[in-house]
Amino acid sequence: MPRIRRLLLLGHTHHDVGYTNSPRIIDGMHAQIVREVLRLADQDTAAPDAPDRFRWTFEVARPVLEFLRTATPAEVARLRELAADGTIAVTGGYLNMTQLPDLAEFEAAYRSLQRIHDAGIPVRTEQHGDVNGIAWGVADAMLDAGIDRLVMALNPDHGRAPLEQPSLFWWEAPSGRRVLTLLSTHYGFGEEWGIVDGDVALAEQRILAFVERLDARDDYPFDTAVVHAGNDNRWPTALFTEVVRHWNDRHPGIPMETATIDTAMDALAAQAPDDLPVLRGEWADWWSHGHGSTAREVAVYREARRFAVSARAALDLARARGEGEPALATVLGYRRGPVRVRDDAELAATFDRVDEELLLFGEHTWGSWETYSKPHSHFSHSHWNAKAGFAYGAWDLARDLNVEALYRLAASGRDPEPADGVLVANLTDRPRREALEAEFGGTRRVTLVADVPASSVVVLPVPGKEPAATTGTTIEAGRFRATVDPERGGVVSLVDVRTGRELVDAHVPHGLGAVVAETVTAAGRSHAIFDNPKNFNPGFPGPEFARSHAASTSAPEVIETDAYARIRWSSELPGSLAATHTLTLYRDLDDIDLAVHIAKPEHFGPESLFVTFPFAVDRPEFLLETAGAVFAAESEQLPDTSKDWYSVQHAVGVRRAEGGPAVLWGTVDAPLVQLGGFHTGKWARTLDAPAGHINSWVMNNLHFTNFQARQEFTGTLHYRFRPVQTAEGSDAADLRAEVAAFGADLALPLQARSYTGPLGS
Repeated sequence: MPRIRRLLLLGHTHHDVGYTNSPRIIDGMHAQIVREVLRLADQDTAAPDAPDRFRWTFEVARPVLEFLRTATPAEVARLRELAADGTIAVTGGYLNMTQLPDLAEFEAAYRSLQRIHDAGIPVRTEQHGDVNGIAWGVADAMLDAGIDRLVMALNPDHGRAPLEQPSLFWWEAPSGRRVLTLLSTHYGFGEEWGIVDGDVALAEQRILAFVERLDARDDYPFDTAVVHAGNDNRWPTALFTEVVRHWNDRHPGIPMETATIDTAMDALAAQAPDDLPVLRGEWADWWSHGHGSTAREVAVYREARRFAVSARAALDLARARGEGEPALATVLGYRRGPVRVRDDAELAATFDRVDEELLLFGEHTWGSWETYSKPHSHFSHSHWNAKAGFAYGAWDLARDLNVEALYRLAASGRDPEPADGVLVANLTDRPRREALEAEFGGTRRVTLVADVPASSVVVLPVPGKEPAATTGTTIEAGRFRATVDPERGGVVSLVDVRTGRELVDAHVPHGLGAVVAETVTAAGRSHAIFDNPKNFNPGFPGPEFARSHAASTSAPEVIETDAYARIRWSSELPGSLAATHTLTLYRDLDDIDLAVHIAKPEHFGPESLFVTFPFAVDRPEFLLETAGAVFAAESEQLPDTSKDWYSVQHAVGVRRAEGGPAVLWGTVDAPLVQLGGFHTGKWARTLDAPAGHINSWVMNNLHFTNFQARQEFTGTLHYRFRPVQTAEGSDAADLRAEVAAFGADLALPLQARSYTGPLGS
């Protein structure tokens, strides 16, 4: 006798902000989907408890939030009634997010749910579709928002699921609390199986095969199965109810009924055994390599987020100190101060717009479904223009907020005095001593090391011009001595002169900070990826890659000041890219800064670009900062999640597994890393990391659909790292806390800008 005795059919649309049409069109149409669902529910003649009653799940919250902005009281009342009787359900995820957003973005998204609660509509479950992962700290943020159930309708293309789909398990959050998680089937089966189009014969055939597979599984202890009736941006119809009627006529022993995600999870939870599996750790996303398909826009998005965090903190501090009279500009200028001070309502509205733009960029839809097949089409370019516009829109607004906030902060407090120089704000609750840069006159950038008390603002003198550069290959300042070999593209020795510890692994052909290009070998061009770009997945390991580092024979430039020693060198791969690398050692800081300016022309075809950090740490353990958590690579990950690459927030810690030498490493602009070596195309089930190397995976175009098909970039990438020591024989707890703090400092660095105006105390 079949084990499966009940089928629950979920009507929904998969929410892409774009893909099938421009984001400018799709986003607004999803709000209209809510009205269409109301219309379909009202015209349904089935009894409230009928198995073929029209029922619907709003897969993400944003369409309902947008609907509520303009809905009439009658429409809101009707939506509330349908939620109360189980006809519709609203889920708690704002959108189907990538691993780019930080915890503050997720928390802003969950706060927005209050508008749905205020309308009298419950939010009990989060549904996440398509994406292969979700940041570990989000589990705690969900629980804090009152959501304790998650459905991952994961698309296994281009990656792996942590368990066989479908499976139910407890996902243990960093706090130890648990989220009941359904790893569901791919949502796209709704179209592939003919369900959303009412192809009853095809649907019957495919659902029967699905039931047979579940019956054969010893690890599926439920008599209920969930089937999705949805696909990308599908306009709602009631055609899937015809599948219910046809199925029940033909298979009365395994009845099917429509359901919402809430009622489906209720049914599975009621049958969950006491020994339901418990999985703890990061759901590392196989699809996160797409973050490297648009290096410039990801860097813009990350800076926009820093501006927004800084602006909020500076305004809060200004209010606490007592608002003053800011120095107002008379021109709406990019490099000038504010021309007016916004009131609280305007500020709140602008911050809401920034949150919205950030979340829309952090959503998983990167491009159109023809971005790869037709990269030069107007549609592909228009789509990317709209998507990139979310990052630039957030950047414009957040930067403007931050400028106003810093001017207001400077003028706040008691006894303001005229000041002229470098304004530096510490917006954290602890003293900071930190290196920073500021711009003067539109062209000159200065570097200084600032000591700033907690929660305060100072104005420091503008440093004098740097002395003329000399040539050389070695610099020494403070704790460190660095030697550059331009032919190896980077730093070949970095010694802690106090301990004699060498930080650079000499057993690699390139130096630290080198730019490494990864291209397909001649033999690799027979790989199936060249027949179909979709064949970059676990079923088709490879192709074979060659790696070359950019190099030069030109002598590096050396600059020495009272505060720092700096060495700058160039490198190139002829016809491919040119780079300028700047390493700065500080006389009174343990931090080391590296900036790499890359100019790379457009290129189509599989390739990658890395900035390399081959740290001399043997038997390494890696701790990675994700949204709201720090996790140990490999040991704190869900099974079969990505080990070839990771998307981090800012910080990585690497140390010997048994304790001892360690390095805190941070990235400002580029979130992707490969650990212990180069892993592109391995699709490894375990992390192969014999050495403590961190390779910043700046860009790649190893995709098959909506990520950008070409790679080009001109810009500067910023990194900071700090050697530390952990106790021999210790666990990673202390380093874990240091990684979190290092990442927090990069997320909210000291804020600096040229300033003339009042400074309060």
